Amino acid sequence: MSVGNTYLMTSNESEVADEMDSSEGGRPSDESDDTQVQRLQSQVEQLRSQLDETTERLRQTERNLRWMAQQQATETGKSVCPSCNSGGALSVERTATGKKKVECTNCGERLV
Repeated sequence: MSVGNTYLMTSNESEVADEMDSSEGGRPSDESDDTQVQRLQSQVEQLRSQLDETTERLRQTERNLRWMAQQQATETGKSVCPSCNSGGALSVERTATGKKKVECTNCGERLV
């Protein structure tokens, strides 16, 4: 998370960073190999979980962007294509059944 020019870590990120800092100086003498393996496996699972959450949020954001571009194109007649990022390339036409068809004139992608 970024505020101004300052980067703020989430609690999960700071925990992982603290654990990584403590492990960089060498393995503590009282930690066995099995304990270290379990701790590292736990970190890997936590990072995979965060990656899955971030991937899902990205998918939702992409869907929202496509929907917004489609709505803008429908309302104004032209908009910016979310795929090729060309301005004014989306055009809106009505199909024979009356549905609105939004298509990019530059890359050919259909949004409806």
